[in-house]
This record gives sequence, structure tokens and C-alpha cells, in this order.
Amino acid sequence: MAAGGRDDVDGLRVDIRFKELEVVAYLGDFKIVGTAHFGVGHRTSSRRASDYIRAFSDNRLTLSKVRIYSKGSQELLETAPFVILNMDKVDFLYAREDEEPPAES
Repeated sequence: MAAGGRDDVDGLRVDIRFKELEVVAYLGDFKIVGTAHFGVGHRTSSRRASDYIRAFSDNRLTLSKVRIYSKGSQELLETAPFVILNMDKVDFLYAREDEEPPAES
């Protein structure tokens, strides 16, 4: 495998990296915040977080490093190493945009 997570075979380039995005999902009375991993090599050509969400077509989304809050009071109710969201039950979902790196001096 070549450096940078790419494998060159007869001129074919396969990008196998993953993009980590912090995802916020509202499900009933809960706000669920965690990290989702999206494949970079899919149809998403832009670096916007919304493009990764739109390109995701599975019925279930796995989140890691999860924090579950009460939607009304924002009180932390539970933490978990991971959860699997049933996308059919999610009321609202968004991914936070990456922060721009500070300019080098």
C-alpha cells in the first residue's frame, strides 16, 4: 500500500481513508452527540459535512464517543462508547463543519 492510504494497481487509485465528523441527532426527547466515520472515496467530492450526510444511504448510523442529553434541559444523561442510530427514528440530524486550521505565521 502506498503512503497516504492509497493503493495503486495498474493505474487504479482507491482512496480508503475515513472522514470523522461530529454528528448531532435529535430523537424524541434526546439529543445524541457522537463521532461518525464516513468513507472519503465515495461520491462525495466536496469537503462539506452536509455532503457526507447526504451520501450516506444506510438505515443505521454508528456513532462513537457518544453523549446523550435531555433535549429540553441539555442535561447530560448518559455516555457510551458507541450507539447505532436507526435513521428511520431520527427527527433531525446534522454534522458540525470542521474548524478551519489557524493560518501559519
